[in-house]
Amino acid sequence: MHAAQMREIERRGVGDPHRHDLASYLRGWLAHHRERGDLAPTTLQGYQRNVALAVQHCGHVLLEKVTARALDALYGKLLTHGSQPQGAPPRPLSRQSVLHVHRLLHTALRQACKWRLIPHNPAADATPPSVSHKQARAFTTEEITRLLVAAEGDAETYCMLALLLTTGLRRSELLGITLDALDLEAATLTVQHTVTETRTGVVVREITKTKASRRTLAVPATVVTLLRAQKTRVLEQALAWGSEYASGPRFLFPVSGGEPMRPLNLTARLRRLLHRAGIKGVQPVHGWRHATATLLIAGGADVKTTQSRLGHSSPLITLSLYTDKVDERDRAAGEALAGYLTPANKRKATSKAGSQWRRRKFQLSRCTPPRQKGNGRPPSKRWTLG
Repeated sequence: MHAAQMREIERRGVGDPHRHDLASYLRGWLAHHRERGDLAPTTLQGYQRNVALAVQHCGHVLLEKVTARALDALYGKLLTHGSQPQGAPPRPLSRQSVLHVHRLLHTALRQACKWRLIPHNPAADATPPSVSHKQARAFTTEEITRLLVAAEGDAETYCMLALLLTTGLRRSELLGITLDALDLEAATLTVQHTVTETRTGVVVREITKTKASRRTLAVPATVVTLLRAQKTRVLEQALAWGSEYASGPRFLFPVSGGEPMRPLNLTARLRRLLHRAGIKGVQPVHGWRHATATLLIAGGADVKTTQSRLGHSSPLITLSLYTDKVDERDRAAGEALAGYLTPANKRKATSKAGSQWRRRKFQLSRCTPPRQKGNGRPPSKRWTLG
């Protein structure tokens, strides 16, 4: 680098002395997070996929030369050409996929600003494709009943559904429940592990105590009974396997031998249940989480309570996902208040107001000063109450 440029970097305190291109910077940024271990394996895998898409078209651009205009051009190429596997025709990406690439770049370039490699985040001024938000459908109460009836012959699956309905757990959280996370005397369970799946296999991860997703949930008495039975089945299975049973945490819903269940296998199991119950258009596992939120809000739970039970990091997330349900409650509250405007309530209010006025008039009449006899002039001494 020229000496003048180095002096400018020293003067401003911002600049990239190594002159990284975008590709090398993004790979270094990924390596940084991989070493820290602060990203979930599935999140890291998604980042890697999106980095590959971004650098395919503009990885050669110097980090300091990346502009909002260049990023807008990148998004256009991804929409029309998308990924280009070797020897295969280009495959355009969906608007949602391109939005994921934009979010990755925004996060990565924001870190470059914090590291003072660039003075401004160009992704903040870029315009990603807009994506219409489609509200995921929750199970209706009638569908919930049909699914529970369909699962009655499988005690483990029935216990899973009962937990999903009453706690709003994510798939990874349900499979991550261990026996030591249950306090059946206190009727609580603590969400402290997740089970996810990547290309390399199943990953068990402990949730840090600082995250909102690590939470303790109250469990209804009927579900406690189901949990006791499931715990007994797990302990009997462990006893039958003996020393060959998997070491480490004992999962509430393991496969044979004590290993955690693969998330995709759980999805497949519940999808078959949906098929038997004749239900379509709902996500097999996440539909239960949406049902929990919908029923909580419809039942009068406030947004903060719903957020805490679902493990959202902020009430704003709960509001953004279930705005329509909150709006329905708001509308119902408005209708309830409008009931005071009905003719019957109007007559009641008028009658009450009239009674109050008559009582007040009577009280005032008792306090009226006496009329002066004679010339009609008021008395010389001022009249006072009492």
